[in-house]
Amino acid sequence: MREVLTMRMDTENPYGATSREEIAMFEARKNVRLPVEYKDFLLKSNGGMPTPDGFEIPGFHGQASTVNAFYGIHDGPKTKRLDWACEVHRERIPADLIPIAYDAFGNEVCIGWKGKRRGKIYFWDHEDELDEQGLSRQDYGNVYLVANSLGEFLDSLKEFED
Repeated sequence: MREVLTMRMDTENPYGATSREEIAMFEARKNVRLPVEYKDFLLKSNGGMPTPDGFEIPGFHGQASTVNAFYGIHDGPKTKRLDWACEVHRERIPADLIPIAYDAFGNEVCIGWKGKRRGKIYFWDHEDELDEQGLSRQDYGNVYLVANSLGEFLDSLKEFED
């Protein structure tokens, strides 16, 4: 099997390692089935800050962003936990996506967990999430495909010049 984690994390497992059992319990609580490649990533890193951290976003007006940190399955700070991120974004992000990381501006990097989006990586722009009535629209008008797999996304991370 191809090595999923090709970029460096500042700290491996910053809040402790996770296990297949903890991942399975997360899947049961959220009624989702995570892609195998993402499960392997969680087992290897379980959250943290990547180096390099920059990525391009085709079609997005901002053109690029950086990964501030990946969420993990742990008992550390709630804002760094995958279950917290899923709950906060439950009625904001389309139902077939799960937030797996965030940038410094409140946007999310998501992975598709079912259907035609399964395993693909998307950027969700929180600045454009509301419809004309001010309600979260949960459509794909503010969602941008950035990679066809987690491995492709990780391989594409780079440092941007200031």
